[in-house]
Amino acid sequence: MLESVGLDEYTEEAYRRLVAHSPATLAELAALLGGTGEPRLRRALDTLVASELAFVEAGRPGRYHAADPRTGLGTLIHAKRLALERTAAAVEDYAAEYHERMLRSDPLRLAEIVEGPAAIAARVTELLAGAKQEVLAFDVPPYVTPDATAARDERQLLARGVRVRAVYASEVLAIPERAELLRELVLAGERSRVLPRVPLKLVVVDASNAVIPLSASSEGTRSLAAIVHRSRLCDALVELFEMSWLQATPVFSAEGGDALPDTHPDLTEAEHTLLHLLHAGLKDEAIARQLGISERTLRRRVTDLLARLGATSRFQAGAQAIRRGWL
Repeated sequence: MLESVGLDEYTEEAYRRLVAHSPATLAELAALLGGTGEPRLRRALDTLVASELAFVEAGRPGRYHAADPRTGLGTLIHAKRLALERTAAAVEDYAAEYHERMLRSDPLRLAEIVEGPAAIAARVTELLAGAKQEVLAFDVPPYVTPDATAARDERQLLARGVRVRAVYASEVLAIPERAELLRELVLAGERSRVLPRVPLKLVVVDASNAVIPLSASSEGTRSLAAIVHRSRLCDALVELFEMSWLQATPVFSAEGGDALPDTHPDLTEAEHTLLHLLHAGLKDEAIARQLGISERTLRRRVTDLLARLGATSRFQAGAQAIRRGWL
């Protein structure tokens, strides 16, 4: 049981006897262990003393005392955990050196090319299934993956405790079914932000594999994609995402939060949604279509909101809404 903290089976048995019969002399412990040889037992006791699981009382003969297991074993476990953490850090360093060497010897290892929509979708699903820490994404129309497939893959990620952050082009919110899907994913735990323009479609898994479409038709069918493996190029794509993330506006979520906040008591659910869509920079036509109202009705609601906020512009209204905790 205690091999994981560096004690062999015999030393563990000696410790067990000492815990039950402490204090005890070397001869007494040897008898308890079935007359085992004293030299071997002395080495085991020296190990226990060095591990602070036991101490010896001065005198002749010396008497051994067991230390409190919660303290002694707890210290050993903590030391072992620190050693494992250092080992894990070393693994990352060795892996980085290995990948760099492999790239020098075979530059083709930098990326793999995947051809065909089905093959690309399958490869992305495979990478997501292996995600352990965080998935980053840029999302912009047109689309190739069905809503149900994308939502299923992401919900599985979130259920496993994998973080998901996504930056969407604001035009995504102009597509009612995509906006509704986004709202559902935020409720499931995704952290989402929007920008007027997103540079490219992108999925990065655990900062070590990035998927970039290399071509796409107007219908969203991608015929080629690159899987960029761990390298400085992959690091650069992560940095591009992080810079975009800092500039983007949260959507359907509180700033820095993980889930859709409760509707503010001073707002109806429709007003809350309207504020988020305005804050995301959507055009009136897109907002009206998503809310299922006419542009005339939308303009009237916006005017009412501006009046309630004491604002003379939409920009000023956004600032006031944030100040009041409405966004």
